[in-house]
Amino acid sequence: MQVIDWIAIAVVLGSLAIGTLLGFGKQLKIFTGGIIGVLISIVVTYFCFGVVSSWGFVQDIMLRLHEAMENANNGIVDILIKIGIEKIILAVALFIIIQVIRVIIVNIIKGVFEADNVVLRTINRLIGALFMLAVAVMVTLLVFHIIQLIGGGTAESFKENISGSVFKLDWVYENNPLRFIFRKIGETVNI
Repeated sequence: MQVIDWIAIAVVLGSLAIGTLLGFGKQLKIFTGGIIGVLISIVVTYFCFGVVSSWGFVQDIMLRLHEAMENANNGIVDILIKIGIEKIILAVALFIIIQVIRVIIVNIIKGVFEADNVVLRTINRLIGALFMLAVAVMVTLLVFHIIQLIGGGTAESFKENISGSVFKLDWVYENNPLRFIFRKIGETVNI
């Protein structure tokens, strides 16, 4: 076994231990709090904005707001109309609603998983271990992808160091799913 294999074993065992100690409820709270929680809410808002803005009553409210602003002969209001302030107001309101819903859902899930029950505590720790292992795998794939993006001597040296890995990390490096996902995204947006 190579050094990279021992590192992989340490990462797997460490992530399983941390996941078991923290449990799923605490990890969910950690990973959905702070800036990551805000980013999750922004992404959900982005995907929900088109659906919500197509609802009839929402379109009526936005139309009334737009008409009310058109009747006001004011330079600032004209600028607000040009930037589409009614859409911005809708997006901000939707973001706030999604933030509140996200916090409520996370607290409910955390409360269920951390209930004072032997079965739920065991499930909480088991799912926590699996979740932390999944996070470790995603971080590893991201590190592999960054090394591939750097390229040159760094990528070649890294590839040589992991070749012949017992856990086939060289195959994972070569067939990193993130590379294919980012390539597809690049093709879609024509980068």
